[in-house]
Amino acid sequence: MSDAATAPADASTKLPRTPPQILGPFYPFMQTPVETGDLTGNGGARGTVLYLSGRVLTETGQPVVGAKVEIWQANADGRYAHPNDENPARLDEKFHGFAVTRTDAEGRYHFKTVRPAAYPAAPGRWRPAHIHFSVTAKYEQLVTQMYFRGGEYNDTDPWLNSAARKDLLITDPQPVTGKEKGAQAVTFDIVLTRG
Repeated sequence: MSDAATAPADASTKLPRTPPQILGPFYPFMQTPVETGDLTGNGGARGTVLYLSGRVLTETGQPVVGAKVEIWQANADGRYAHPNDENPARLDEKFHGFAVTRTDAEGRYHFKTVRPAAYPAAPGRWRPAHIHFSVTAKYEQLVTQMYFRGGEYNDTDPWLNSAARKDLLITDPQPVTGKEKGAQAVTFDIVLTRG
């Protein structure tokens, strides 16, 4: 869920579940995920630094404690570090496009990454900039993607537009002070049915 989800006012009100999305062809099965939450190589990666955080909640607004949250993404040039990515955009040796963490006692997670770029998916078709998520909790797993408000190709992307509530997948990064020049921060809360 983009921006902060809040607990329902009463038990009969439910938060909308985060829509599922495709796993995609570039899941980094051959890589070891970064467990520090920092995909930037201690700030050495190219691109706009993005502080990504959120909570994993049940549809009743309860925090999901200890959920495994994986993210993977293209770099700031729109290239995945994956052998099947034939995009001619350059790789970034400092950027590690795969990380994993666990939610804390309040269901929170945090990553430091870079803002990804759009990339060609087929002749004449581009994917908008996005970050893949896989969330594994006690009772369920959700694979989804987070997109950026105003992103080029958002309106024509078949996967984003297949979501009944695509607004729950679109975030609005904001400037952050006291960090790297030009850094942005975004909140992406994820709602599971039971957790």
